[in-house]
Amino acid sequence: MAALQQLIAMPAPADVLSPSSCSQFLGCGFKYCCRKVLHLPDPPTGALTLGRSLHAAIGANFEQKIETHEDLPAAGVVAVYRQAWAESSVETEFRDDENPKELKELGEALTVKYLDEAAPKIQPAAVEFQVCGQIGGVAVHGYVDLLDVQGRIIDLKSAARKPGDISNDYRFQIATYAQLIPGGTNKARLDTLTKTKKPELVQQEFTVEPSDVEQTQKLYPAVQQAIRAGHFLPNRSSNLCSRRYCSFWRRCELEFGGKVAG
Repeated sequence: MAALQQLIAMPAPADVLSPSSCSQFLGCGFKYCCRKVLHLPDPPTGALTLGRSLHAAIGANFEQKIETHEDLPAAGVVAVYRQAWAESSVETEFRDDENPKELKELGEALTVKYLDEAAPKIQPAAVEFQVCGQIGGVAVHGYVDLLDVQGRIIDLKSAARKPGDISNDYRFQIATYAQLIPGGTNKARLDTLTKTKKPELVQQEFTVEPSDVEQTQKLYPAVQQAIRAGHFLPNRSSNLCSRRYCSFWRRCELEFGGKVAG
């Protein structure tokens, strides 16, 4: 009986959305269904494990910096990265072109690079904290990487190549956070560490525009309605629709026919 009551109390799909779940659904409805509705296994790739370990290490540095106003020694931050990697890599499904040892070492180098080039100029006010509220009548939540003492949102990402313009997904994410942070501003910065032959730190400042806010207020209810209606269509036109990037390609072919690219 207790288990049944717990199941009934669980939120239905789309009762609460997040920027990432909204982007996942818009990117591929069937992939969203496999993850969020069917709860099928979706082990992280090496690239995702690198990103998570990097966030854990830099987050630990900024967490203590709120009080100390000083960055940790590089050796200490790298130690946090290595521990996070050790814990996450157990469940990681490395792709054929991902060398675990090389990825781990690259992540360590990126951690030190960010600590040297970006961290000294940042004084955090809050680190890796949850925000929640309503947007367009929909319950929304998310996790903010960092808010500095000027009220600016700073988000850290790693990428395979140097970024171009700020992506729509990212503008959507930050516009969401800007509305949910009490007393938040519309200022943000995206810090991207590139996993190129010569790693770079690319920092992009931007301002959340009224059109960004309008998009969140219209898309959240539209996505919620589509999910509740069960419109879980695959997006075979996406450049991420491939056997390399999707754990659910076999089921997708079974459900919808056709072939998922290699």
